[in-house]
Order: sequence, then structure tokens, then C-alpha cells
Amino acid sequence: MGIFSLTRAGRIRRHAIATALSTLALAGVMAGGATTARALSTTAAGPAGVSCPAGNTAGAVISSSSWTASGVPWRRVGRGWILGDLARSQSATGPGTLYLVSPGGQRYHLGRAPANAMLEDWSGTGADALFLAQGPNSTAASIIVLNLHSGRGTRFTAYSGTPFPGLSFSRPTGTAVLFQGGATPNGGFLPVQRFSLTGVRELCYPAQFPQAGAIDGRFLENASGTELVFDTQNGLELVSNAGRPIRALATHGPGGCGLLGWWSSQSVLTDCSGQLLAYPLSGGRPDQLTSARDTAAFLGAWHLASGNYAEAAACGSTWLERLNRNGTATILSIPGAVDAGTVQPLGTYGDQLPLLIGGGCDGHVAFSFVDWYNPGANAARTVLGGRAGGGYVTDAILFGAG
Repeated sequence: MGIFSLTRAGRIRRHAIATALSTLALAGVMAGGATTARALSTTAAGPAGVSCPAGNTAGAVISSSSWTASGVPWRRVGRGWILGDLARSQSATGPGTLYLVSPGGQRYHLGRAPANAMLEDWSGTGADALFLAQGPNSTAASIIVLNLHSGRGTRFTAYSGTPFPGLSFSRPTGTAVLFQGGATPNGGFLPVQRFSLTGVRELCYPAQFPQAGAIDGRFLENASGTELVFDTQNGLELVSNAGRPIRALATHGPGGCGLLGWWSSQSVLTDCSGQLLAYPLSGGRPDQLTSARDTAAFLGAWHLASGNYAEAAACGSTWLERLNRNGTATILSIPGAVDAGTVQPLGTYGDQLPLLIGGGCDGHVAFSFVDWYNPGANAARTVLGGRAGGGYVTDAILFGAG
């Protein structure tokens, strides 16, 4: 079991930390460095209430002049592989370098990442990566679809009322892009939109439901791409891929719960007032994974044969906990990273958790690397950044968990 996609709350938190730790400003895309773009746009039209906003631009062609992916064994890329964006150091400027890492730790150099952009998702075919570039005071979100085989792709813009919009490939193969641009200046969240890979809008999903109320920005799509779950003012709503409401999963009243990710193929994970609950898609009663005896705020949870594990957070730092049967939790210390300020699981693979380990919001630890961690054996090995070839990992995604 375990989470099938990286939690959006965790990704938003990770972006905030990355912004605080890095001098890489999200001021544009493909500016400087070896990547070129045509028809660059830096503004987007504003929203019309909570309807689908106007102002997205059609795709512009992008390409990289430094792409060296010919040596990648593409037929083997799949479960257990990691895509990472590696900078020379925490303070380095300019675009990072993209790497693929096999389950055994073999690193494959791809080429330059889009400048000033954050890695957001990896398609279910393994062929494409999704990036976001948005200036801190801009409402124009630049969405970049990059083909990892060739280093070529497209870029388009959409209106965003937040520095950290929701962005992902559609499931299962990444033939479209799902985007949620935060709230409007007049209140209320913008609807989730589905775009083609070249920026043509295909669908606006509902933003209001009879029982669950208005959406509050967070969403998840299931692994088959047939259904989505929206976080709403009064609970959760299950919606078909075509935008048809199916049922309210939870109607707990205003506030209190936040959608985190998939707990299984038939249940979603939420943080409800500091407790982890798994709501079944059938609409039944939730399973409680924690109790009031564990007082942490949670950003995600995962299941292995050795137990249940959660990413907890406080004061700008995150750590890994083992959830005990009696409702308490045990904080785990990762070998070789006892001074880490952030410990973020990327998903699960076999009996292991890949972890993105780095400094907290205060920047007191100037490192960021990816470890494979076996919590049952308390064993860790670094596969990207740090001791594994050097460098500072700004972002990483586990295949099938993005």
C-alpha cells in the first residue's frame, strides 16, 4: 500500500523551504544558461470570480543545447528510479542539472534543468518532467513540459493567485497537466483546470458542491486517472475525470481537515486537527492512524511491511516518525544525517523510503541529498548529492509517486 502520489501539502512545504534556503529566485524561465525559449510571457490575465480564469497562453517551444541522455537505459526506467535536480551548492546560481538514479544507485546525467524553475512531477511513462517558474510578485505561472529523452519541450502560462499553485501530470501516463492557481483576490479558490501538454485548456472542474461546499485548493488524482478528490470547505468530494461529482467523502464542517495523499488505492489520507485519518472512497467511516498522544502536525504518511511512518513538522523543520500501535510515535534518526533540518519521504519502494534530506527554514544546514532508507534495519545510503558525487539536491521525485 502506501501513498500513491506525493502529498501536495508536502510539496508546498518543500517549496517554501527551498525558497528560504536557496538564492535561486523564481523570476522567470529559460533566462540565462544553456536553455532557449520563444514567445516568453511574464504576465497572465486575472480571474473572473471563481470561474475558469482567462489569460493562459499557448505553448512555446523550448530546447536545451546540453542534453546528454543517450546513455540512459530507458527501457529499464520505472519503479524505484529517482529523478533529481542537482545544484553545485546551496548558494549556486543558474540552472541545475537533471539526473536519473537507478534503484541500485547508478546516476545518469541528463542535462540542464530549466532556469529558475522547480521540478514538480514526472510522467507515468518516465518520458516527461513538469516544472513551474513563477516570480514572487507575479500572477503568471510558467508551466514547462520537458521531454527527458531529447531535452526539448513546451512552455505555457496560466493565471496563479499564489506562489505555490497545485500542478501535476494527469494519470496514468501524463497526457495532460492539472493546475490549481490558488485563491482569487475576491475570495474563493480557483477551479482545477486540465490543460494539454501544449497549454490548450481541456476542462474546468467544479468549484462548488452541494454537501462539501467550495473547494479550498488541494486535489489528488487516482493512479488510473478515472477520479479526483478535492479538499473542500466542509470535507472532501470525489469527482470523475470528466468533472461529474460522485459523492462527498467527509462532511466534517468548516475547517479542521486537510487532504495529504493516497493511503491506498481506495482511501485518501488527511490531517484532521493534528490527527491522521484515512477516508475510504466508498464514503464509509475513516480509519484513525494516530491519536491525541501524538501532537505533531503531519505532512504525509507511508506504509511498509515494517510499520507505518509519517513526516511530522514544527517550527520550519520536519522529521520521520514511526507510528506505534498504542497511538504514540517514535522519532527516527537517519544514519549520517542526525543534524538534518528536513527529512521528506518521496514515496515507498519495497521495504525502503527514499528521503530528501536537508536544512530547515533557518538554513542552518547547507546540504541536501537523497538517501535510500530502510527503517526496519535502520540503514541508509546516499544516492544523489552529498556523499554521492557532491552537489545540493533542490528537488527529487520517485517514479510513480509524483
